[in-house]
Amino acid sequence: MRGTGWVISYLDPQSKQIFNTWVNEYDLGHLSGTIPIVIMDVFEHAYMIDYGLKKINYIEAFFKAIDWDIVNKRFNKK
Repeated sequence: MRGTGWVISYLDPQSKQIFNTWVNEYDLGHLSGTIPIVIMDVFEHAYMIDYGLKKINYIEAFFKAIDWDIVNKRFNKK
């Protein structure tokens, strides 16, 4: 992980391609015309209380908690 911010998987509804990006600011860096289908918050407030400095443990727990059926519905919606 590059730093703090959000990791976002965007769907391009025209090409049906997924683009994974890192965004540091809530209002900058988003991909125009795409739909976010999974967003992971990696600012310190998201993991420090439960995981301390072990960001990798937070990331692993995050992926275990994803409901892939919902992600698939978002992907197939457009």
